[in-house]
Order: sequence, then C-alpha cells, then structure tokens
Amino acid sequence: MKKEIYRGWFRGLVLFLFAVGCASETAAPPSNFTAKMVTMGMEMPMAKMGTKSRVENPMMNGVVTITEAGSGKVIMMSTVNKTYFEQTKQEQALEMDDPAVTVEKTKTGSETLDGHPCVKYDIVMYKKDKPEEKYRGRVWEATDLGGLAIRNEMDVPEAKQMGGGTVVMELKEVKLGTATASMFEVPADYRKVGSTMELMAGAGGYPGPDDIEKMKEMMQNMREE
Repeated sequence: MKKEIYRGWFRGLVLFLFAVGCASETAAPPSNFTAKMVTMGMEMPMAKMGTKSRVENPMMNGVVTITEAGSGKVIMMSTVNKTYFEQTKQEQALEMDDPAVTVEKTKTGSETLDGHPCVKYDIVMYKKDKPEEKYRGRVWEATDLGGLAIRNEMDVPEAKQMGGGTVVMELKEVKLGTATASMFEVPADYRKVGSTMELMAGAGGYPGPDDIEKMKEMMQNMREE
C-alpha cells in the first residue's frame, strides 16, 4: 500500500512538472526558477533549470529528488547521510520534451491567483501511440511570470487511494533565474548506495502510519473543497 501511495504521489509530481513546462500561448515559459511547491498541505522547496527539476520533500528528512526530462532516470540524495541512489523509472510518466507526447490546451478563462494575473486552461495529455490513456487537468499560467503555470490540478487515478482523484499543486514565492547548476549535481563527497532503504537509513525514513493518515485526511479535505 505504501509503495502504491508513493507511486501515485510521484506520478502526480511528474505530471505537475510537465505542466509547468508546457508552452504558453505566446512563448515557452521560464525554464529557470526556484519556488515553494505546495501540495497536500506540504511546502516543498523546488527548482527547475532547463529539463532538470529538483524537489525536497519535508516528510523525508533531508531527501532531495532530482529528475531530468527524457532521461528516464531519478536521483535521490540524502543530505543527512551524504548518500545518493540512482534508479530508472519503471513506469514512464509523460514528459514535456518527449516528441511522442501530445498536449491539447483549451483556454477557459482568466483569474488572479496570489496577485498574479493568470490564463486558465483545460489540458489533455497522452502518448501518441496510446491515445486512449489520457491525463486531464487544469492549469493557471501567470502572465506576469512569462506564462509559468503556478497552479495545476491533475486528475490522477492513483490518488484515489489517498481519498481523492485530483492532485492540486501550486507554486509560491517564485523567483525567476535563481536556479544554479550545482542544485542538480551530486556533491563529490556523497557515497552511492544500492537501494532507497539504504539511503533512508538514519535519515528519518519513510512517513509512518500517522503521516499516511494525515495525508489521506488532507486529500479528503481537498476533494470536498
């Protein structure tokens, strides 16, 4: 069950980062920024630079996840243990740089979020060779941030295991042009390990039962709003 929950959360995260990189009406959105990503009541520091993304999960003490669109690889680092683990995604989520992916956007209106004027879109994403497997959602692109998507609602089937079928993520405190290359590199003094369990040992570990119940409750509250 725990593995399935993380798979659902991670897929929602990847889809969110995909939507962040979707082209706006006028031009490609900013590809270099730092922000706080808010989802399920959690604030996660994140950064994006080109095709690379970095996210820190506060529920996993000191654990940083780095992904690169198109590579299929994920790097997890523990800043507590100074260790890292590389893995290949078993299930490839949609990625913005994949030419095999189709994105359909329909403008549905305009709104202001956190003081940012936004254009709202319905989006549908799918692989060209699997048009029947569609992911649907909604994005709010901030026109004063170059078309960056600062709110995303993705309908993720796996999220139903946590009390709701829609993953909502927002970007707060966006700072354009502040990501640096070193944020996406493994420090030279970090030791490579062979599993996520070894990475987590002594670093706070996975969320416990109370944390999982709290996550379920937050998802249920989001569903009712």
